[in-house]
Amino acid sequence: MTLRYLPNVLSLARVAFIVPFLIFIAQHNYVYAFYIFLLSGFTDGLDGWLARYFHWNSAFGSLIDPVADKLLIVSSFIALACIGVLPWWLVVLVFLRDITISVGVVVWYYLLQSIIDFKPTYLSKFNTVLQLALVTLCLFKLAFMSVPTYLLDLLIIITTVTTATSYLDYVWTWSYKAYTFRAHIK
Repeated sequence: MTLRYLPNVLSLARVAFIVPFLIFIAQHNYVYAFYIFLLSGFTDGLDGWLARYFHWNSAFGSLIDPVADKLLIVSSFIALACIGVLPWWLVVLVFLRDITISVGVVVWYYLLQSIIDFKPTYLSKFNTVLQLALVTLCLFKLAFMSVPTYLLDLLIIITTVTTATSYLDYVWTWSYKAYTFRAHIK
């Protein structure tokens, strides 16, 4: 293996970390779950940096990196809702947003027969940071010490607002792009 594929290996490792993460949550071993989650976040940052800095980009990497991120976030939200730390309505919102985006990419490709140049918006990146921060804060609270309820509630509200806003932004933006693209090719 050449170093060029290291970002892809890190993304695949992030997917593999989901299983022990979920096992630790199920066993109420929140300290290990917290550290696995931090390690996953580190691999996410490292694979992105390596791909950009060394230009180690690949078609597989552009697919597996966001898939790994979404799987980690959704599985984390579901696990934390199962143990009563996060509300189910937020899990549903996060899941609907991510599934709508995924289905939208597939529909774009198959209906418009065009490769999509899909780049996340700044709002989406900010939303992802908030979602990761929320999971991290929940895990920290479970693993180490109590966190003020108002802080957790505030982060849930802000994450809800950014998730809903980025959801609507994606639907609006990509519906408009599809409409204008289709009108242009007729």
